[in-house]
Amino acid sequence: MIPDAVRAVLTAVMAEHPGASPELLARLVVTELRDLGWHITPKPVTQRRSS
Repeated sequence: MIPDAVRAVLTAVMAEHPGASPELLARLVVTELRDLGWHITPKPVTQRRSS
């Protein structure tokens, strides 16, 4: 589920850059969120143990 505030940023960036690749859109959205004061922290990746 995407919070409404993030959804608004996604929509605005996509409207402003309709021809952008998914990778570029992702970078633009992260930049915009960061400029708005959001802190983006990746979820830690856990390693699976081999059986």
